[in-house]
Amino acid sequence: MATDNDSSNTSAERTMQVLEFLSRRTYPTPTMIISQECGIPKSSLHNLLNAMRRRRFVTYHRDSRAWSLGARLFEISAEAPLLAHALAILRVFGHERDSLDTAQIARQSELSPVVVSRIVPALEESGFLAEAPRGHYRLGLQLVALASRVRGLDQLRIIARPILMRLRDTTGETANLIVLQEDSALYVDQVESRHALRHTGWVGRRVPLGNTAAGAALRGAAGSQTALDAVELGVTAVACAIPGADDPPAAVGVTGPNFRLEGTDLARASAAVETAAHSIGLALARPVPG
Repeated sequence: MATDNDSSNTSAERTMQVLEFLSRRTYPTPTMIISQECGIPKSSLHNLLNAMRRRRFVTYHRDSRAWSLGARLFEISAEAPLLAHALAILRVFGHERDSLDTAQIARQSELSPVVVSRIVPALEESGFLAEAPRGHYRLGLQLVALASRVRGLDQLRIIARPILMRLRDTTGETANLIVLQEDSALYVDQVESRHALRHTGWVGRRVPLGNTAAGAALRGAAGSQTALDAVELGVTAVACAIPGADDPPAAVGVTGPNFRLEGTDLARASAAVETAAHSIGLALARPVPG
């Protein structure tokens, strides 16, 4: 027969499981996923999550019906500030005023004054915040430097979009724009094939550089590169580096079912991908108006 002590141990273990799982997630997670990953029955998990929500250890997002870590965890971790703290503080400056004092930052970020007092100096030292008059802070120049890189990526996406659409229409397959991000190839735009069976939903996802067409192209291989079953089983990928794209290095390509990308169809797709890469490179080399 289970004792009260056994029940308490089980509850504590499940609580830690949920908190550890949510700490590894970068976005709110539905109850069903938490139940499956943590091995906790939904009925028990529902009661546990609501108890944790009342104590602010987790937060429920009604719009997405999902859960994330709560503010109370950030408050009690003041001795070891988290990236989430810094992000919460930086987001505050996107709302109303150009400059805020620490009390305003704490109130609007819903972080404790202790956490804010520890994070703000670190952000200032890193250049993400800068001192303003009367004990206030404003956004720092380091964010401007980072934003300039984002604008460069936006320019690449704007230039590439119509060429991706033409590539999709020419090959009949999903066209992709991929950039190098550290040791991975990151999909930053995609124009889906019109076929019912198509490769889709990869914007924001990464693939390794090794043994993939995108990885080979981003590592400097000349011409179009082809890989079967590297992105997903049953999918052929063709990619080609975009000349002149170096911040970040970029490639364009297509992905589709193996049976549609073989023989002469694969050869045509490879030629079309190389043409698209060349067209994007030429457009990038043109002076920006104004």
